[in-house]
Amino acid sequence: MGIIRALVLASAGTAAALVAVPAIAADAATQLPEAAPAPAEAAPAWTFTAAPYFWMAGMKGRVGVRGLSPVDIDVDFSQIFDHIDWSPPPVMLAGEARNGRYALFTDFIYLGLEADGTSPGPLALFSAEANMNTVVWTFGGSYRVVDNGTATLDVLAGGRLWYLDADLTVTGPLAVREASGSKTWVDPIIGVAGDVALGNGFGLHGEADVGGFGLGADIDWQVQGTLQYRYSDSVTLEVGYRYLAVDYDDDGFVFDIAMQGPIIGARFRF
Repeated sequence: MGIIRALVLASAGTAAALVAVPAIAADAATQLPEAAPAPAEAAPAWTFTAAPYFWMAGMKGRVGVRGLSPVDIDVDFSQIFDHIDWSPPPVMLAGEARNGRYALFTDFIYLGLEADGTSPGPLALFSAEANMNTVVWTFGGSYRVVDNGTATLDVLAGGRLWYLDADLTVTGPLAVREASGSKTWVDPIIGVAGDVALGNGFGLHGEADVGGFGLGADIDWQVQGTLQYRYSDSVTLEVGYRYLAVDYDDDGFVFDIAMQGPIIGARFRF
């Protein structure tokens, strides 16, 4: 009987202990501080890119101001240094502000150019000279539709502002005629831009857009492709080719021009 009594008492003690352990654990759990909630995912940070460049842009087409027939000009990019007006010097600068898939972009060009040309006369072509100061400012926003780690593709929309100040001189057999004028207009544009990584720091960049649609110029379009080398996390070097064409004709002012040539530059990211 003593043994049985001891076993009963031991069993009762064990059962009481088993019941008490969860209660003690639960009470301890209520005294522990609550776990901190998982931090919210950080919003994408803004990054900025400044890209100075030099475009050896040859120019071919027609330029006209009221009072004179359009002058045909043809300056090859290989001759561009002989025709640039260096006072003031050319200015070419692009930039981007990006936040995740969204970005704002800008591309500003100022170029002064002196070119010889011809103008149609009654019986023959007359010699002509054109002095032009041209501003081309492209701006807008883009959205990244593809980003797979190797390639990206953005769709873009915006505008391109043109400003042209032209002085034309036409020399005929009996007289010299001069006329000057300036014009400013803005063309809406839509387009795409993309990048492909090639490895070892090299990559390809391309972009194309089209605009005008008769709202400014009849047509306004460009294509550009560059080979890039990522020199460091913040510096990328690039070289390529660019073609930009516009056909504008309004109230005697004509600017039907194609600009094309090699382009070289650098992108600074911060």
